Order: sequence, then structure tokens, then C-alpha cells
Amino acid sequence: MSVTPESHSVCPCQSGKVFSECCQPFVQKEQLPETAEALMRSRYTAYVAADLNYLQETTQEAMRSKYDFVALKKWAEESEWLGLTVHSSTEDGDTARVQFTARYRDNDTIIRHSEDSQFIRQDGRWFFVQGKDFTPPAEKAPGRNDPCLCGSGKKYKKCCLNK
Repeated sequence: MSVTPESHSVCPCQSGKVFSECCQPFVQKEQLPETAEALMRSRYTAYVAADLNYLQETTQEAMRSKYDFVALKKWAEESEWLGLTVHSSTEDGDTARVQFTARYRDNDTIIRHSEDSQFIRQDGRWFFVQGKDFTPPAEKAPGRNDPCLCGSGKKYKKCCLNK
């Protein structure tokens, strides 16, 4: 269930900024992300909106044939995207790594996809190369009265605990 964010709404990448001042200029191709982390956050936002053109264009050209973008689009559209946590982001010249956890709901199950992604800068532009599974720092399971992991602002017991 893809969602196209409104310009004035909070960005899906959970940077705390509004969409128009965060990922919108990137996904609408008005501006290039200056960091690998900004690219990764905009790619998460593209999954939320099921914008597979952006995901394909921001994948290193040599790696594009390794991805089934039709299947990724179907998956992105059928998932309910719940949030993103960036655990670390490091750049070393024209290479970078971003470790993150993306949360989404598939049917009635909340899934935490944690990945260690590699990025490369070519001709001044960042591209996603590949990702591998990553074990994030331990996250304590939310208590009934804790804020819900999906970012709704509701208590866990009133939101995703019962889904």
C-alpha cells in the first residue's frame, strides 16, 4: 500500500524534517543527495511511494540486472511502511556504508529488515551497490504503554500489538 507523501508532511524517512525539505527534492530529481545516508533515506521514501524508477536509477548501473524491479514494486505496494532507523553511516572517499532497519507490515506481521548497505560515488553522484543482512544493536521490545514502533504516535497496546 504505497503512499505518496504530501510536501508539508513529515518525511517518511523519519529524519524529523518535512518531506519538501528532506527527500522530496531527491525523489523528484530536483537535487542529488550529497551523502550516502541521504540517498539511503530517499530510497526508503521511494519504497514508501513504490517509486521503482527512482530506486532503479539510484542503483549502480552494473548492479541493476541483479534486482527484479517488477517484483520489488509489487512488494513495495503491498507493504505498509512503518519507519526507518539509521544505526550508522560512514563515508570513506567515494565509498560508504549505511546500516539501518526498515520496518514494515506484511499482512498482519511487522517485519524489521536490517541491512548493511554499500554505496559508491561516481561522477559526483551516490549510488546504492548492494546490501547484506545486518544484526542491529539490541532493541528492547516495546512495552504495552511504549510508543508504537510504526511511528503512529499511539501507544503500542492501542496500535500494532493487536494487529
